Amino acid sequence: MYKSLYVAFFSALVFSFITATVAEPIPQAAPVFHCGGPNNLVCPTGFVCCGPFIEGVGGTCHRSGTVCPL
Repeated sequence: MYKSLYVAFFSALVFSFITATVAEPIPQAAPVFHCGGPNNLVCPTGFVCCGPFIEGVGGTCHRSGTVCPL
């Protein structure tokens, strides 16, 4: 009697794990804009240039209104 209940519960559990795994979005890397550096690159509109400035690369652009990371 309880065997069919266990089978139904286990099947529902496995189904929920499979559907949750399939529904996961694929992470994609956000573009990184560099500024300054040897080519004096500028940030796109709406971004500010933040350090640390790496020699040969420059800094990185972050959205305006956010705090520059250290």
